[in-house]
Amino acid sequence: MRQFIRFIRRTLSVRLSLTVVFAIATLLMAALLVMFLYSRKVIKEEVMKKAEQTLESTVQRIDNILLSAEQASGNIIHYLFLHINEPDQIYAFSKKLVENNRFIKGCAIAMEPNFYKEKGEDELFMAYYFTTVDSIQRLPKKNVVQSKTFGDIPYYKQIWYTKPFEVGAPIWIGPIDDLESKGSDIITFSLPLTTPDGQKIGVLAVDVSVSLLSEVIKDAKPSPNSYAMLINGEGEFIVHPTLTTPDSTTEYIPISKLPEEVHEPMLSGETGYKKIKHDRHNDYVFYKPFIRKTAPARSMAALNWSIGIVYPEEDILGDYNRLLNYVLIIALVGMILLLVLCQIITHRQLSPLLMLTEATHHITNGHYDESIPDSHHIDEVGRLQGNFKKMQHSLSVHIDELEKLQIQLHEQNEHLQKAYAKAQEADRMKIAFLHNMTNKMLEPVDIICERVETLCDDSHELVPQEANQLMKDIERQCMIVVELLNNLLKVSERLNTKQ
Repeated sequence: MRQFIRFIRRTLSVRLSLTVVFAIATLLMAALLVMFLYSRKVIKEEVMKKAEQTLESTVQRIDNILLSAEQASGNIIHYLFLHINEPDQIYAFSKKLVENNRFIKGCAIAMEPNFYKEKGEDELFMAYYFTTVDSIQRLPKKNVVQSKTFGDIPYYKQIWYTKPFEVGAPIWIGPIDDLESKGSDIITFSLPLTTPDGQKIGVLAVDVSVSLLSEVIKDAKPSPNSYAMLINGEGEFIVHPTLTTPDSTTEYIPISKLPEEVHEPMLSGETGYKKIKHDRHNDYVFYKPFIRKTAPARSMAALNWSIGIVYPEEDILGDYNRLLNYVLIIALVGMILLLVLCQIITHRQLSPLLMLTEATHHITNGHYDESIPDSHHIDEVGRLQGNFKKMQHSLSVHIDELEKLQIQLHEQNEHLQKAYAKAQEADRMKIAFLHNMTNKMLEPVDIICERVETLCDDSHELVPQEANQLMKDIERQCMIVVELLNNLLKVSERLNTKQ
């Protein structure tokens, strides 16, 4: 690691490449961050809008089915009361409702016990017809059959019969287990039959298959793994998620596992959405109350139903997350390629600097005639190479001049050394000559001194002849000294003349 850091610090092209890549990566990441955050916001808003539209259109389609059943029941009420005392007509009306309305799976017209006793009918009278063809198939013809009973409990004790009298108005009830259709669920519109004075005489009930409602919700499925649900005011499923995803591996959320932050708003009739976690993945639950549209003579008693769509986050942001991963991978690969490209370009652009560095190293080692090629660039690096070449040429010329001067100085030094040697030899000769001359002068001087001392000490004892002899000896020795001094002066004059 230290070697790598050292390599980066010592390599200008790598530092420049990393700087460029870092700057571009910073700008790119900032742009991508802004873009993806905005895209995520737009996607969520689009999903919310799509979910709201899906919920609204689904409510309208289901409400159309309900309204069709209600209007079919309401349209026959008038004729039913005209023939209320004709049991055979009651059977005909029940069968006609099933045959003529594709949304109605079954119709029961049940009268109060003993209502037709005077006409020889049984104590309990219920005209109940249902279709054996699943209405989800939308076949043009139905196999309509009659049933004498509906379940094991007497019909006048069942909820579809008792509830409308308790409410005092037509009401939707369900889901109810349709025993005649092998356990399939139905919802029932129960319309109480009462006389003008308020006496109850029976109930007209029409059944709508929950499978039909499931088909409507399934057709409005906004994404592959999303599913819808329809619950009543008691928190029970009217349309169960399994009915909307029969061929899917989607793990739906049971009503019992709906978080309170979703369950409570749905039961209280609120509109909105919540993010929940289910089976280690996140889901968005969009919900709204089931509000029926107004129509003439339609009972607008509150259903307290709520419809919801469970939208897996994978369906919402799956493509977004995959795109984000692809973009990050592409950006990473692009940054690596950009780094390599910048390294190649900067290395090529800075190659003259590398060459100049090598040339400087050679010049430092004494190779002043290092050849520097001409630059083909006109930028700063090219101008630097040109100026460096001029500098190297000037340095080479100055070095040549210094070498010539050094040679001259060396030659002059040799001459000076020879002259100095000659001077030293001359000095030695002078010294030897002076030493020789002084040695020659010592004997005459000693004699003179001896003779003078004798004359001074023994002058009264010397005879004239001895004194004259001493004087002559002194004169002769003085002449010798004078001659030596003259020779010394002559030699000194010759030396001065040579200098």
